[in-house]
Amino acid sequence: MKIINLIYTLIAFSFALNLYSQDKDYLLKVNDSKIGADEFKWLYLKNNPSGQYKTGIDEYLDLYIKLRLKVEAAGEAGIDKRQSFMDELAGYRKQLAKNYLTDEEAKEELLKKSYERYKTEINALHILIRCPADASPADSLEAYNRAMNIRERIRLGEPFESVAKGASDDPTVNINGGNLGYFTVFQTPLAFENAVYGMSPGQLSMPVRTASGYHIIKVQDKRENQGRIKVAHIMKATPPGSTPGQRKKAGHDIDSLYMLLENGADFATLAINNSDDQLSAKNGGGLPWFGPGEMIYEFSVAAFKLLRNNEYTRPVKTVYGWHIIKRLDKEPMPPYEEAKKYLESRLSHSYLLSISRKSFTGKLKKEYGFQTDNTALEWFYPLADSTFRFGKSKDITAEIPEKDLYTFADEKCTMNEFAEFIRHNGNQGTMNDSVSYIRSLLEQKIYNHLLEYEDANLEDKYPEFRYLMNEFYDGILFFEITDSLIWQKSADSTGLAEYYNTRKEEFMEGPMVTARIFTIEGETGKRLTRKIIKTIKKYHNRNDYREIILQESVTGKDSTVIIEEGTWRKGENDLLDRVKWSKGIHQLTTDNGTILVDITELTGVRPKELEQVKGIIINDYQNYLEEKWVNELRRKYEVSINRELLKEVKTDIGK
Repeated sequence: MKIINLIYTLIAFSFALNLYSQDKDYLLKVNDSKIGADEFKWLYLKNNPSGQYKTGIDEYLDLYIKLRLKVEAAGEAGIDKRQSFMDELAGYRKQLAKNYLTDEEAKEELLKKSYERYKTEINALHILIRCPADASPADSLEAYNRAMNIRERIRLGEPFESVAKGASDDPTVNINGGNLGYFTVFQTPLAFENAVYGMSPGQLSMPVRTASGYHIIKVQDKRENQGRIKVAHIMKATPPGSTPGQRKKAGHDIDSLYMLLENGADFATLAINNSDDQLSAKNGGGLPWFGPGEMIYEFSVAAFKLLRNNEYTRPVKTVYGWHIIKRLDKEPMPPYEEAKKYLESRLSHSYLLSISRKSFTGKLKKEYGFQTDNTALEWFYPLADSTFRFGKSKDITAEIPEKDLYTFADEKCTMNEFAEFIRHNGNQGTMNDSVSYIRSLLEQKIYNHLLEYEDANLEDKYPEFRYLMNEFYDGILFFEITDSLIWQKSADSTGLAEYYNTRKEEFMEGPMVTARIFTIEGETGKRLTRKIIKTIKKYHNRNDYREIILQESVTGKDSTVIIEEGTWRKGENDLLDRVKWSKGIHQLTTDNGTILVDITELTGVRPKELEQVKGIIINDYQNYLEEKWVNELRRKYEVSINRELLKEVKTDIGK
């Protein structure tokens, strides 16, 4: 709630920027804070975009002054010195800075490329020959040759699945025979993804290198993205290690459940009472939405074959057991703008982000005149032999020259500083050879250094970033001081009650009566009507009056009397408005029969209870406290307005 209130506050008022006024003259001065004309125009136009002026300048200025007074009070109270304040502000800055510390153009290009691939689902087979990223050249060559031999066997006609089960190092091969099912972007390593999206159905790849090793890939099929689907399922599990008898029983049980469905049984009820998937069973078998590559192959294929909602499959066998799958809903592939958020979330956590980082680094290098001393860099190459790269210790024992390795803007990195970076981050370098190892670490160091420098200068480089940070700064102060002095205080029951007592005469409610209304139906007959009237008058004050009267008025199976009781105000009941409001029984004759109104209690005009008007009172009490507080602040802090500049602002804005 705190964050939501803060956001609303920022949107509504945007009252920052005071710390960074560069105008020699100021439009507004509140205490020691000066706000320039340009700042004020920016704020006003920001809150009134596209000419949709909801607030005139004079009215907005008055609101702004009130806000500035509160912020001054918060600063004087030392709220900006609290650790909680500094932590919260740092959190907002970190989030905001992300938008300024990436190459947005490169990122957008990647997203569009990803979306184009996202349109297509690929079904592929693969065989993995394991080879770690840090394998020696000899081990890498051996793995590559093995991959080529396997490829040749498949090319000459051996079934892919048979070869995969005998040769693949993928631990899932015995389950799926190397079949990955349908998948799309961000579900395989980049090199693998690049390969399959460049292949045609039926094509067999050359060995594809990823961090896991070499892959032989065969693309089975390509199709349009099927969108996402929501299903429920009933499952009878046959986990690994199940005996033949257990597997047979599971098959028999799922067939029995299918027959019950065919005979009209409710799917959700069967799932709740019979499914072995206990998590989904609680929801009637319901599973989260999923798309291509997000569910086991056989399950996914069967689910996407369902053409209509509420249609269900025959029993489907997977490695986990038997399933009956019911389609609940389906949505097509979204357009780019809708898919962008999903793709961006995947991009932000993937290897593709390195491309955006590389582009961003390149732009900063150019902007800040980045230069590397290649002689200094080459000094590190001979030290990074295989023992150094693969050993636990990354300390450089040689005497390091006192030279700068690289420079940019007013920053530099010495050779000693880079050696220290290697000591702490050496395990993150590319291990293939000494040159690529040192260069990969240097790239990390440069990226980190450039990013830190850019981050430290965002306020000076981007005025909008500075303005927004000031909004957050003042917004947190405003929230904290208002919460303490207004919102929390208005929740105090004692203060609220005292305020209500000063205004309760404004919330009067009219006279009320508590009454019982006896309606004797018109078809009752005169004799029985007289008898019922006599009974009502005799017993209406007894606790058991209802039972006595209803018993007296029964004819056949039905009672001829309707009894209603309650409390009413003037105008709320036509029958009550037709009788004199005095205690006792009043008799009326209507088209519907004879009416007896028994008024048991009278209440005159009185104030409503606090609970009845609490919402209004709290709101008014907050306004009262705020007005009182602002008046105190106006007396405490000096407020001055440059009227000449204000005229110019109005002229510029056209208001």
